[in-house]
Amino acid sequence: MTFYLWVALMLFVSVLWLMWFLYRPLKTNAFNLEKSNIALGRQKQVELKQDLQASLIDEQAFEQANDEIAQTLAMEMEHTTDITVDTQKNVPLWLPVLIVVFLIGASWGIYQSLTSQSIVSAKLEIAPTLTQSISKIKQHVAEQPNDAEAWRALGLALFEFNDTKGSLEAYQRSYELKPKDVAMLVEYASTLATAQDNQFTGRVSTLVREALEIDENAPDALYLAGRVAVNAQQLGLAQKLWQKALSLLPEGQPDKAILQKMLDQLSKVQGGKKPISSQEEPASKLQVTIKVTLSERLRQAEFSHHYLMIYVKAARGRPMPIAIQKIKLKDFTGAVTLTDDNSVMPSKKLSQSSQVLAVARLSKSGSAMRQVGDIEALSQVINVRDNPTIELLLK
Repeated sequence: MTFYLWVALMLFVSVLWLMWFLYRPLKTNAFNLEKSNIALGRQKQVELKQDLQASLIDEQAFEQANDEIAQTLAMEMEHTTDITVDTQKNVPLWLPVLIVVFLIGASWGIYQSLTSQSIVSAKLEIAPTLTQSISKIKQHVAEQPNDAEAWRALGLALFEFNDTKGSLEAYQRSYELKPKDVAMLVEYASTLATAQDNQFTGRVSTLVREALEIDENAPDALYLAGRVAVNAQQLGLAQKLWQKALSLLPEGQPDKAILQKMLDQLSKVQGGKKPISSQEEPASKLQVTIKVTLSERLRQAEFSHHYLMIYVKAARGRPMPIAIQKIKLKDFTGAVTLTDDNSVMPSKKLSQSSQVLAVARLSKSGSAMRQVGDIEALSQVINVRDNPTIELLLK
């Protein structure tokens, strides 16, 4: 039985009880003092007989007391009347109707209040972790393997989990099921570029072109097309593509300010000048120093030829490295300093960034794609303009 049927049944029973209570006459007997006196008189007669039999009193005293009691009983019995009082008055019909309406309204109001509180409590629940989300999506695609959106969501979640290989496999499955999804094509191309050490060539270029063929005004696709052009040293084309993307982004969009900085930097590369404000620290002085401590286990000879990749990436937005150094562990001296010289793209230098994360990853293969067995450490959010020094521990 549903909740609403239970509520209706309880209200119905309550109404029946209320009607019975209001309209059933309730009678009671008033306290009768005369009847009480008669009972006492008869009790005295019994006690007198017992006293006579026990020779506690003589015959004359018995007759005298018994006569008095008899006279009293006769008088009481003449005046005894049973009084029955009807305590129920006629109840107007509008009163029970009003009570019934009130009960229904109050019940509904309480239910709505409790429901609202439940919804608020549900919203305040802690969101599932990334691992839990990945597990749920994997379970979903196992049950519904033709859900292109679910495969795309899995690709994005695995990328955030630094499982680039798994992410690419998920995006490929989504691509096979729904090849005309512009957002998926952009995400797929970005992930593939990360796996290629930020080289926007080959399949990346193909995916970006397919996205623009579907929607030539997709800002994210235009941005990636600009990266492809920069990779091919076609700076003029990159400038046109980014200018178009900039014009399509709405005001207040965070990516708009980032794209504007990239255009300004591109203009400098092409020969333009951009004066440095007196309050702005010169870009050449901005740097991030990252110290990496290795556990005793990682200092063993078996790890000496592993690759150590130390880089910074944006705290929000695209997770591709902004500046990176890649060295063999045997050549590592304990710390690296990242500057504009280590920037991956000339149009997106370290000095143009603000809120970033520092990452240290030890890999046997040295591949940009995270492999099983890779060891990684991640910092808290830092500001490049603070010239921070970060300490990371690899275990």
